[in-house]
Amino acid sequence: MKVKVIDLKEGYRIIEDVKGLTKYPIVPKKTMVTEEIIKVLKAFSIEEVNVERVANRKINEKILEKKQWEKNSNRPLEIKDHRNSFFHQYVKAVESYKNQFTNWQAGTPININRVRQMMIPLIEALENHPIQLLLLQNYVKKSDYLFHHAVSTGLISAYIAKRLNLEKGDIIQITLAGCLSDCGMAKVNPEILQRETLTEEEKEEIKMHTTYSYKMVKNIPSLNAAAKLAVFQHHERLDGSGYPLGEKGDRIHLYAKIIAISDVYHAVVCDRVYKEKKSPFQALEILNYEQIGQFDLKIVKTFTSSIISFSLNEYVKLSNGQTARVIYIHHHDPTRPVVKIEESGEIISLGKNKELYIKEIIQ
Repeated sequence: MKVKVIDLKEGYRIIEDVKGLTKYPIVPKKTMVTEEIIKVLKAFSIEEVNVERVANRKINEKILEKKQWEKNSNRPLEIKDHRNSFFHQYVKAVESYKNQFTNWQAGTPININRVRQMMIPLIEALENHPIQLLLLQNYVKKSDYLFHHAVSTGLISAYIAKRLNLEKGDIIQITLAGCLSDCGMAKVNPEILQRETLTEEEKEEIKMHTTYSYKMVKNIPSLNAAAKLAVFQHHERLDGSGYPLGEKGDRIHLYAKIIAISDVYHAVVCDRVYKEKKSPFQALEILNYEQIGQFDLKIVKTFTSSIISFSLNEYVKLSNGQTARVIYIHHHDPTRPVVKIEESGEIISLGKNKELYIKEIIQ
């Protein structure tokens, strides 16, 4: 039966997808009506929906289930414990990479077993707490960005590879290649790495790191040929605008396409000596829209839909300084979700309010 949104209340279930201007539903069918669903419908100016009334026993069960879920999803101490657990492992991995990087600067060859021992447990920890993908940038010290970037690029690459349903062996190879993709920075003049502005000559030296990295990994037996190629190609772009060879399209290996997205995403969300950080939502908008044509769209979409889903019910700071909670994610525009303002309770669709954006995720 059709019911006007102003007359909706808990106890109804929506039986037809509620659609807006796209093929994706604003609210999918079989959704139980709650106060927040009603606010979402009002935010999208939906006047009426097709619903059915659910038996009282089922209503009580659903409401109890919803309240239990809300209780479980708002346990700050438990969430904090989980995050601290991951954080300690992450910091340990970054310190390990930093120590190894210092050894590489001195001419010591890469110990791939140490890199593997550092990264594999961290991947497993990320699988248990994938929301950490949204928070990695919060752990970065600007002075140690290079070391955080290596570990995070490996982690993000592993996550994307898993979401693409690649084999376990491929995932491990991509993880190691992602982590080692910038190992050649150890052969670059260290003074350059800390400068806010670079000369053209210094920029060219930085670009040499892909070649240096390849030379450092090429004789490691446990890295396969694809991983070594990915280290060399991770700054190539599909439209030929990348380096070192300006390769295009299918001439760039899948591993390299994954690492390229991970590398750019993490670089954008982090504070660096010469650039301020942006939020994960802004970084994903850059990958999806501003740099379209440079990256594999399927991989970008897979990463975007996966990582943004973790923001549901998370608190964020908006560009106007207000604190809000993410309450709904559009399938067609995931980087601009519907949020609920903490102070006023107002529901805002960021897709309709382009002047507003999510500045950061509150940890």
